[in-house]
Order: sequence, then structure tokens, then C-alpha cells
Amino acid sequence: MDSAQPRAFVGLTNPAVADLERLLGVDPQIVRWALKKMLLLERDPDAGRPLLGDLIGWRKLVVGDRDWRIVWRVTTDEVGNQLIDIAEVWAVGARADAEVYAEMNDRIAVRGSSPTTQALSEVIERLGRAAGNVMAATEPVHDPVPPWLVDRLVHQVHMTTDAVAELTGAQAMQAWEAFITAR
Repeated sequence: MDSAQPRAFVGLTNPAVADLERLLGVDPQIVRWALKKMLLLERDPDAGRPLLGDLIGWRKLVVGDRDWRIVWRVTTDEVGNQLIDIAEVWAVGARADAEVYAEMNDRIAVRGSSPTTQALSEVIERLGRAAGNVMAATEPVHDPVPPWLVDRLVHQVHMTTDAVAELTGAQAMQAWEAFITAR
């Protein structure tokens, strides 16, 4: 993947963090393997395989000797732009008897579609030495330009699409205000 492309923000739900903490007591190596797989999601949110049945829209990664699963979904930002995909890692658990998938169904029912997440980088820092030398990207700070403003900057201010894409939301608003006050 081109290093110029944005990395996805990987956020873990509180139950997924609790899964990792529980696994830490079982075997720290499993946690290191799981964290490394989660780092893969920063570069490739479509890694792994799609799930079926009640979990359509979710994906899974296999960890270790095929005994563990990470289950997540990819969403987009609040404006609807796909500038940064967010991979929410919802569950980490043993695959025996499809336990992790049953747990996922329960978590979806209880948490709803927009749970609170913790940044992977924060979870790695909190797990400390158990995480080994695993390092994640920090949560991106982005201030997307709303579609209506992109349209006005391109069609009325005559900025190029590339120039608008390089602006933060605040910079775009300043450009728009400067244009309308100069008229």
C-alpha cells in the first residue's frame, strides 16, 4: 500500500479491550499476535475475511494457530466521506464452538451501532511490556470539509479539487468567508 495513503484509525470497544486484558493472563504472546493483526487493519481495513449470517458487514482475522479471532467492521466518518475508514475491533476470542461469534451477536444487541472505542495506540500503551515492541499510529485528527463547502469552493471560488482536498474544514471555511466578504 502506498505510504502516502491515510492509515485507518483502529478503535477497540471496551469489551474488546477487556478481552485482551483477559487473554493477557492466559498468554501474553496471544495478545502480541492479536495486536500485530490489529496493526494490519491500520494499513488494510479490508484484510481478513467477511462474515456471513447475522454478522454480514463484519470481518474476521485469524490469530495464532487458528485458535483466535478478531472481529471488526469498517465505517466512515460522520460527514459520510471515506477519508478515513474506522475499523472497530469488537471481539477477540477463542474460535471453539463459534463462541466469539455468539458473543459478537450479544455485543451488537447491547451496544448498538456506535459504541465508544479506545484508540489501538492507547490500548498498546496501557498493556505496556506485554505488548512488546508493538506500536500503532496515533488517532488521526481530521476536520473534514463538508460536501456543500467543497462544492462551493470548487464551483464558485474556482479552487481545484486537489487544493480543496488539502484543506482542513477550518481552512476551507476561512477560504469561503474570505471569498464572500470580498464580493
